[in-house]
Amino acid sequence: MNHPEVVERLAILNAAHPRKLSQGLHHPGQLRRSWYFFFFDLPDLPESVVHANHWHFFRHFLHDAHPAYTPEEMDRYIAAWSQPGAATGMINYYRSSVRTPPKQAEEAIRQVKAPTLVIWGQRDRYLGEDLAEPEHDGVPNLDRVERLPDASHWVHHDEAERVNQVLTEFFAPAKN
Repeated sequence: MNHPEVVERLAILNAAHPRKLSQGLHHPGQLRRSWYFFFFDLPDLPESVVHANHWHFFRHFLHDAHPAYTPEEMDRYIAAWSQPGAATGMINYYRSSVRTPPKQAEEAIRQVKAPTLVIWGQRDRYLGEDLAEPEHDGVPNLDRVERLPDASHWVHHDEAERVNQVLTEFFAPAKN
């Protein structure tokens, strides 16, 4: 986050703090889980692969969701992915994470002082549960990590009611 000072409250759903992710990528288990970061770093090939077979590559990543995405929901994802530049934009997020030299990436990390909530699906196949909790010096006002034992990486889909409840409670003070 380049400008954490403009954030009053922050909620994060199944995304690791950049420092934790960087540390995690030094461990074989997380490297296996995050193989796609490095695949997406290749020039041009990822765009061709993700478009192939009616977006099979991206659709495969959503298979962990429980309940499964409906055909109508999948059609909405495909419509979004099909927008000009959308796939490259999504892939560029991962390209940036592996192309930025570690020292430069570390220097770019800013402390988030806003109250922060992390909601984490414990069945995440892509990010290990040890990545859920950011370090205190990076996020000194961590409210909590809300771990949902039956949710996957797609925590907002798997446990929509619980996620909405937790988010509503967390952001309610900001309305006053």
